[in-house]
Amino acid sequence: MLRPALFATAACAASLGVTRAETPPGVVTYALVVGSNAAGPGQSNLKYAEDDARRMGNLLVELGGYQAETVDVLVHPTPEAVRARITKLSERVHADLAAGKKSRILFYYSGHARATALDLGNAQLPLAELRTRLFSVPATLTVVVLDACQSGAFSRVKGAAPAADFSWNSRSQLDASGIAVLASSSGSELSQESEQLRSSYFTHHLLVGMRGAGDGNRDGQVSIDEAYRYAYHQTLLATAETAVGGQHVSLEVDLKGHGEVPLSFPRAATASIALPPGIEGKALVSDRRAKAVVAETQKAKGDTVRIAVAPGDYDVIVRQGDKLSRCAITATRADAEVDLAKCTTETVVATTTKGGAVFRPRTRFTVFGTAGGEHRDDYTQTLEDFGYAETTGVGSSLGLAVTRQISSRLWVGGFASDGRANGWERMDGPTTLSIEWNTSTVGVLGQGFLPFGTTGFWARNGIYGQLGLGIAIARTHFVDADETKTREMYFGPALTAGGGYYAQAAWVPALGVTMGYQFDYARAVDNLVGDTHGSGGHRFSLGLSYTY
Repeated sequence: MLRPALFATAACAASLGVTRAETPPGVVTYALVVGSNAAGPGQSNLKYAEDDARRMGNLLVELGGYQAETVDVLVHPTPEAVRARITKLSERVHADLAAGKKSRILFYYSGHARATALDLGNAQLPLAELRTRLFSVPATLTVVVLDACQSGAFSRVKGAAPAADFSWNSRSQLDASGIAVLASSSGSELSQESEQLRSSYFTHHLLVGMRGAGDGNRDGQVSIDEAYRYAYHQTLLATAETAVGGQHVSLEVDLKGHGEVPLSFPRAATASIALPPGIEGKALVSDRRAKAVVAETQKAKGDTVRIAVAPGDYDVIVRQGDKLSRCAITATRADAEVDLAKCTTETVVATTTKGGAVFRPRTRFTVFGTAGGEHRDDYTQTLEDFGYAETTGVGSSLGLAVTRQISSRLWVGGFASDGRANGWERMDGPTTLSIEWNTSTVGVLGQGFLPFGTTGFWARNGIYGQLGLGIAIARTHFVDADETKTREMYFGPALTAGGGYYAQAAWVPALGVTMGYQFDYARAVDNLVGDTHGSGGHRFSLGLSYTY
């Protein structure tokens, strides 16, 4: 009996909201998905192998045509546990065969390996034994997915040296008639992982291809050959700028009698993000809620690329030359198309360090004003005890904040403001006594932004929060019964905190507005009985910003 198999690197995929993917009629599909972060002798623990296994399991159910109950996910395994699960899989396939049913199986492994064995911590599972056990299962089609990753700093290397790289050397141990081999690199290369993608480069791009980006003939399914072609080009482009160098994916197939074997059915997804024909450059899609990269692809001009995703909110970053466009996308049941005209634009500088691009930090100037009631405390109570009353009950301030972007959502800098409190007066016969004060503050400021998405009017909008600390300079103005004016100056600590809504204009993305709540507290004004007033209070704030 011919048992074709596919040996490949692991896949990294997020959970998608989809309808049931297609399976061949009369065929039962099974998967054993294994992930191990544990390091063996001379190795370092992996970060993403076990997560990749979970994501692969989700993808097989949601886009691969597998039933949830036929996908067995095993993480942090021992060789004994893997052997037991293969035995259980074999029993299920034998039962199907006895019932007159055909079966297809997929074995997935992500973790450490050497030239002749899988490394499961300090124990090993020989490849020869693995092959014998898998091929003893009487399936009509066997798909074996192997990803052997070892660790590094930014780009982790698979294999301590090229001679020990699993992806290539395993072929001499596993090649046989009727086996297809999809390897993550050639025999003289090292395979790499990306900290940004939180997966290996090849793993990520293989799965992006299976999401639909590799569907070259647009028939709604991605075959082994289509997945290979997409993964080959995207992996080579992604790794060309890394310190290790370009990585070439290799493929050998012998699937006689099976035709084109599909790996996934992206047409089963209920939502997708479409990159239209006019977009050309590197595009990155991230899940805003999960804060995880969903897809990164080098988009060619002239073709629409659709990426199957779960319904939800996403951020799409498109780099064209030295320009970077940030787009907030909400994916629903229909295609959510990226429109660069509604995206914010930044300038980037390229670097070969760690194979990435560095975003140029931006600077933002914000003019803001506040209005609201003045803080009440022992100082104001003393004024009331001496017969003083507030004149208006409203305090206000005007200020400037200058901040610098240090990450996609965090800005730090400084602020300065000048506030005027409502005055206090006391009638003393035919004359009036009055006191009022101004408080200036200067300090450091941190701001965080959480985007919502885009609308036709706003290019970017969401909520923000801020916190500032500094010093206050308070100046009092007292007018006595003889109209003699007394001025005094005080110093103290200052605090400002708040949050609200922000938006950037679609027609001029550099311009933005903020509005929300702000609490100011500047403890500086003293009186002769030992009271110290905290100027400020609960205020409504409104700001206008310019970013470059």
